[in-house]
Amino acid sequence: MGLNMSPKVERPSAADFFAPEPESATPIANNVIETPRVAHASFVAPTVAFVGGAATQDAKGIACSSTMQWGFSRALPISMQERREALLEIQSRHDATCALCQKNKSNIVAGQGNPMAELFLIAEAPGENEQLSAQPFAGKSGDKLNEMLNAMGLKRESIFMSYVLKSRPPNDRPPTQLEVDQCGPYLLEQLLVIRPKVIVSFGGPASKLILAVDEGITLLRGKWATWSPPKNVNVAPIMVMPTFHPAYVLRNYTQETRSQVWSDLQMAMSKLTPPIKM
Repeated sequence: MGLNMSPKVERPSAADFFAPEPESATPIANNVIETPRVAHASFVAPTVAFVGGAATQDAKGIACSSTMQWGFSRALPISMQERREALLEIQSRHDATCALCQKNKSNIVAGQGNPMAELFLIAEAPGENEQLSAQPFAGKSGDKLNEMLNAMGLKRESIFMSYVLKSRPPNDRPPTQLEVDQCGPYLLEQLLVIRPKVIVSFGGPASKLILAVDEGITLLRGKWATWSPPKNVNVAPIMVMPTFHPAYVLRNYTQETRSQVWSDLQMAMSKLTPPIKM
């Protein structure tokens, strides 16, 4: 059972996800699930290796922080309740110590979802809609994400969603390395607590940060990569599938873009435990 329950919705097919969207179409009703505010986190990028592809490259991403506890000074949680409590502890510590988000306390967007999730979605930072609703992936891009999840046979309550940064830098500018270093390590702790089977990184900025690479999303998407936890933490590497952000899909609503994203999501689905048929 996740951190919240969502309303029952009809599952669209992949054809619905690919359906042309008329310019005059009414936006889909927002299906953002209300959940307790959960851990803020961030990202460390140790060694990254592309599976069956390009050469392995050294880490150059977010460094581990002395503020990190889970997997270091504290044993990683096992049960659902233990993981939920760990995520809430990370949130509390983030709110008290993250220098970036101390300046934007009214605009913090926490992680959300199932502490036992097999699928973990990551983006760079919340946008205006997310900050207004205090929910990850809100507004039209959130509606599109709901369609993607439904086509995959998933709901928000069965996955986990978070950001590298838990608040947007001033004037919607790209984050500085210092800001990433300040907020990033909390996402790493979230990943260590949840230990998903698959990470889907939405968009170039988040994908580059989590994988510690310079390539853009058009080169990264559709290729499996791995994220390796810190060497002294007993957690197996996690597979990563980079893909386009739902907001990009809406801006470039072509058959090609939607087909590419659907292909990436199907690859991610192939690594998840199949749902039990009743």
